Amino acid sequence: MRSPRRLQSLPQIVLAAGLWVCAGIATEPARATDYDVRVFEGGAGWFVYDEAVDVALHVLRPADPKCHEVGEIILLFDSRAQLRDPALIATAALTGMARYAELCRALGGTPSNQRKVVSVVAGEAEPDTRGRLIGEARILDAFVSSLTGVPRVAVRRNAANTGNEKRDTVAIFSKEDDKPSAGERARNSAAQGRAAEIAEIRTTYDVALAESLAKAQSPALAGRLIGGDRARIAGVWAGSQAECANERLILFEANGTGKVEWWRTSNADIGLLPWRAGKWDLRRGTLVMSLDHRVEYDDFLGRLREAQVDETLQFELMDVTHSAIRLAATGGGLSPEALFLRGAEKLFVRCES
Repeated sequence: MRSPRRLQSLPQIVLAAGLWVCAGIATEPARATDYDVRVFEGGAGWFVYDEAVDVALHVLRPADPKCHEVGEIILLFDSRAQLRDPALIATAALTGMARYAELCRALGGTPSNQRKVVSVVAGEAEPDTRGRLIGEARILDAFVSSLTGVPRVAVRRNAANTGNEKRDTVAIFSKEDDKPSAGERARNSAAQGRAAEIAEIRTTYDVALAESLAKAQSPALAGRLIGGDRARIAGVWAGSQAECANERLILFEANGTGKVEWWRTSNADIGLLPWRAGKWDLRRGTLVMSLDHRVEYDDFLGRLREAQVDETLQFELMDVTHSAIRLAATGGGLSPEALFLRGAEKLFVRCES
């Protein structure tokens, strides 16, 4: 492999003889594709495929990959000159989409029909310790979508130093007679723009949600007995199992500090977002949440609203078991706690994994 071996300062690179070896999946060797695994200090990794333009898939847990934990598609270009070739970009992005879909199906999952793509010039920039390309390392951003059945690559941003400061859109049609009419193109363009926006949001927050869910695993019985109520509180909670799809209160420990994230769906298309986030502590039967961040989708403006907040909420811990928590607002009337719970008292059940 060419590009990955010029990017070896942070990771370990382990040769995986094929998908059935790396992921431990029972699949036919003839249907698998070889890739290298690049593991980062933060635990995430890249599955790197040897192509005309090498393709990497960002995977949250490379030792135990899951389809829903596969993040961005990363294109590893050999030179900046390649970034001036729209056809090459489109071909490489579609190849990455094919590798992503292939991996998801081999893992028993259902691949998304839209995906975010980022690019880097090998040897010029490095990902961070979690395998993410941020800031100036992201030479090019794009989306791949096939919502209409016709694969399309939309280049959303070209950095000025790629030689093209304008935004490009590259559409790939499978056949000449598949090209839509002018009206269909306009409708498809609007749908693709909306799909690209949703894909960009979900690519970011799906990975963040998966990371938080992994950290919020309920401790074993011995851990609950030793840790008491604080250990029992750790987990993923909602008002009912049905509500887990649209609202999740996630409580976990990170380096000895309690972290709280309240994920909610305010827009059906956008899905779960971290409506409130911050820290939590249990003080003599009182659960204290200090919230300092919020992310919401503004339907009127049609965009995300992300801001710092300063909210402190206190709840009386009425009862906690392995499967349920009952909280009561400590204030009276329209207290912040009551509004947060949508009532003076609320029962949460542990969401099934």
